[in-house]
Amino acid sequence: MMLVLEIKAEAENVESIKLPKGYVYTITVKNPAGEDTREGVTVSSREEVELSGSRGTAHFALKWARDARQQANLQVVEDIKGVTLEWSGENQGWAPLVAFDCRGLEPIAFQPQDGFIVKAASGTVFEDVDLSDDWSEYDEKASELVSVSDLQWRFIVRKDK
Repeated sequence: MMLVLEIKAEAENVESIKLPKGYVYTITVKNPAGEDTREGVTVSSREEVELSGSRGTAHFALKWARDARQQANLQVVEDIKGVTLEWSGENQGWAPLVAFDCRGLEPIAFQPQDGFIVKAASGTVFEDVDLSDDWSEYDEKASELVSVSDLQWRFIVRKDK
């Protein structure tokens, strides 16, 4: 199952919000066949683990206690043409940032951390921004405040055409 992480936010003098390649996502995952969950799971496209009983790899893998025979895994998919993009200040609606290809687990929560890249309307780029709470900074180039607040997220199932 392919799940897409989308965000939206209230912003002032912001052109775009994005995440760098290799960002470390902190998520909560759930066993879709039960009620087991794991909080604080970190996944990144830069980390790979070998899957037991297979030649394949994944960006994250685990075995649920009730189904120890099967290994659940997740792949971070940073680029899907026509799907993943950056959040734009023009429409301020939902924007898909990244997708997760999931087998035997389902992301159910995203915990934003630092690492976001915020581009101001003036073109000034602020890196390593922590959006776990409201954020603001003064843009000296434009002599104005740049801010992001009320960051919201959701996971949606990607349906292929």
